[in-house]
Amino acid sequence: MKILVLHGHLSMGGEERVLLSVLRNLVELNYDVDLLITWNHKENNLFENEIPKKVNYEFLFDSYNGKNKLIKEIYRIRAKTTYLKKIEKKIKNEKYDIIIDYSSNLLKYDNFDIKIPVFAWIHFSLTFGEKLTLEKIKKYKKQYKKYSKIFAITRVMKEEFINKVGVDEKKVELVYNPIDLRLIEKKAENVEKKYENYLKQDYFLQVSRLTQQKQPEHLVDIYYKLKQAGIKEKLYFIGDGEKKEIIKQKIKEYNLENDIILLGQIENPYPFFKNAKLFVHTAKYEGLPTVLLESLALGTPVVSYDCPTGPRDILGKNSEYGELISLNDKDMFVEKVLELMNSKEKYEKYKKLSLIRADDFSMENNKVKLKELMENIKK
Repeated sequence: MKILVLHGHLSMGGEERVLLSVLRNLVELNYDVDLLITWNHKENNLFENEIPKKVNYEFLFDSYNGKNKLIKEIYRIRAKTTYLKKIEKKIKNEKYDIIIDYSSNLLKYDNFDIKIPVFAWIHFSLTFGEKLTLEKIKKYKKQYKKYSKIFAITRVMKEEFINKVGVDEKKVELVYNPIDLRLIEKKAENVEKKYENYLKQDYFLQVSRLTQQKQPEHLVDIYYKLKQAGIKEKLYFIGDGEKKEIIKQKIKEYNLENDIILLGQIENPYPFFKNAKLFVHTAKYEGLPTVLLESLALGTPVVSYDCPTGPRDILGKNSEYGELISLNDKDMFVEKVLELMNSKEKYEKYKKLSLIRADDFSMENNKVKLKELMENIKK
């Protein structure tokens, strides 16, 4: 069976780390796999060297990293107007059996009409933290009709397609994102010399893009209150994005330059996951946040906002596997971190349960599900 996987980029992100696991599973199932990546970010293609050897991949467009907004817009328009033609040509030439639209690349094209089975792999709630308008529902009904199957990565997301968009429930599959537990454990032991001193400190950790969605500035406010309450641990951010300057400004205002460290993008963040006291997460919306799974896989307790989808699927409705905090409730976040750090019994309980919970999202479970979906699509 020949499969084409479509994705946007290989820069830092949970989607990209999950993509690598999915590709490994498809290869291990003996499928012939091609990966078509929209944007080539060159030196920022952090995951390019981790693409499985048996996967053929190519980039469609070079990205523009300059500051000229006009040139950037020209790049965007050129990509949008030629993307679908390039995809259709590739499909015609290579004769694929299945397309996996891993990052909803085709969704934006009203005229996409592909005659072979196409799977949509959905990473976010349809609302994206916003209101699902009648106009959006109309668009989604029209576009998602064109997909043979829709893979939702949380139960809430599956219910959205069925109950709000009216998609036939037989067409929507719950497919949890896989994490490669063995690979994560192996990478966690591979420490670069330049990070050794950071890892010797006691610290809380956040790994994500520094964007509006992730609300990293909330963590700075929360940490300031924790510091006032006597917390000694530092706070590390791994990642980059448009919120970086706002975070820097807040750090300066709070006089926390020696306590909050912006480490930027790191190709192998797993030693930081493993050695962190806590993983802390303040996103306002998510799909199924990979960083929470990776923390659990390394036995690091998690404290996270309970945004509409994702954290609850991982940590449990009643905080069975980690602390869920009402969305945007910074004071409760402070309270629960202090409670957890002051209770050795509760802290150790979460460490043990983390490892048990991570196994539910294993590569093996995902591989069984993928095989079932690929083999039965034409039946």
